[in-house]
Amino acid sequence: MRFTGLGKKELLWEAHLLMSRHKPAVVGMVLFETESRKPILPPLEEDILEDYYDEMELIGFCVTGTLFDLAKSDYRGDMPSKELHLHEGKTVRVVGDFICEKFVKTKHRDQMKFGTFLDAEGHFFDTVHFPQTLVKYPLRGAGIYLIEGKVIVEYGCPSIEVLRCAKMPLKPDPRSE
Repeated sequence: MRFTGLGKKELLWEAHLLMSRHKPAVVGMVLFETESRKPILPPLEEDILEDYYDEMELIGFCVTGTLFDLAKSDYRGDMPSKELHLHEGKTVRVVGDFICEKFVKTKHRDQMKFGTFLDAEGHFFDTVHFPQTLVKYPLRGAGIYLIEGKVIVEYGCPSIEVLRCAKMPLKPDPRSE
């Protein structure tokens, strides 16, 4: 609806006014005739963060930007995930948007997990969460995570054996301030 030249908030007000236009039935005679006019709105402030949160709420992900745009910190890790193979055996820190997880049982019947993340450049990387670290540093649903771990390469594919991880805080939702 950008062709209208109006912002999202102005268009929502227009839609509200159009949807609420109903003529109440006049019962009896009216003493005074009233004329209603369309209200003139003051300039409404726009914040890109509002758009991000609206998109997250309505469709479950950001279209205008990425979840990384909502992160409080600009830190994106030691390197992008496409360079992980160059650091085999080293401990690194990466930041990723949690995509999915797979639970498995060890031979001792303990629970471990494999995770898949996207880095800030849009490249996938995988993580391995062994039982001891999974208990101390669980993945707590969707969000941006700071992950510290050892890079392992198997069959030419790098992954991170997680030593610790935590969800990164997001910028506050300006709609609720």
